[in-house]
Amino acid sequence: MRLMRGFTLIEVMVALSVFSLAALAALQAASGHLTGLSALQDKTFAQYVASNRLAELSIENNWPLENGRKGQQEQADITWYWQQQVTETVTPNVVAVTIKVMKSENGREHFRLTRYVRKPDSAVESRNGR
Repeated sequence: MRLMRGFTLIEVMVALSVFSLAALAALQAASGHLTGLSALQDKTFAQYVASNRLAELSIENNWPLENGRKGQQEQADITWYWQQQVTETVTPNVVAVTIKVMKSENGREHFRLTRYVRKPDSAVESRNGR
């Protein structure tokens, strides 16, 4: 008579639980990776919005710059909201402009970018009578 060898029910249950724990860990890692990618994507688009606003300031050539100005911009089919903060510096005719970007008007800040802006030459010349 030949003996049949195989796995016992306990061995199969242990193997299944080890496999399910490994699969759960892999699923958690993948979920964390996707969450990180989504946050990085949001931060990148918010950075584009802040950079675009600072570029607009350079083109507008207005002085003095308006503190607390707000606006919105479409980026990647998402409406982003920005707020401009203007701070005086110790250097005459130079201000620090900080652009804060959010996904909703009063939501969590996704990105902040600061740049120093000097008074446009045309504004300085008109003040000096040139």
